[in-house]
Amino acid sequence: MVLKEKFRKIGGRTGEHGWATAEREVGELLTQLLLDGCLVLNDVPFRYGNLDHVVIRPDRTIFLIETKSHRGKVTWNGKQLLINGRPFSRNPICQINRSIRWVRRMAKQLCGVNPWIVAVLVFPNANVLIHRSVKRVNVMSADNLLDFIRAYSQKPIKKTRQAA
Repeated sequence: MVLKEKFRKIGGRTGEHGWATAEREVGELLTQLLLDGCLVLNDVPFRYGNLDHVVIRPDRTIFLIETKSHRGKVTWNGKQLLINGRPFSRNPICQINRSIRWVRRMAKQLCGVNPWIVAVLVFPNANVLIHRSVKRVNVMSADNLLDFIRAYSQKPIKKTRQAA
């Protein structure tokens, strides 16, 4: 909760300065992961705008993090994310999925790999009332971000045996 209060004091209102402040503060928070051996990239330009944050852990797990500066309550109605009971003007799940497709395409072209990418929507100024992933996107407050990245483990894929 201390972190959330820090964002509220600094962020002021939403809008251009609100999102820039929220992105900067989440970027500063992510620098703590450098001590864990992670690579942290902030504000990476790409074809459709920018990637707010990219974290690559030593085990090569990649986290693509989109910061949203909205205030209020973030919920899920079974079909879409809501802010204060209303749909977002631009769907953040579509936005982060477009970013993931671009990163995968670039990794394939440049390195010949198709990396596993963990999508995260982080709301430093909102009360996130979702406690699971939504359409394969992890939605959370900034208070939970570092613990999530440190503890995340990809679930092993069960292989089925084929009959001979």
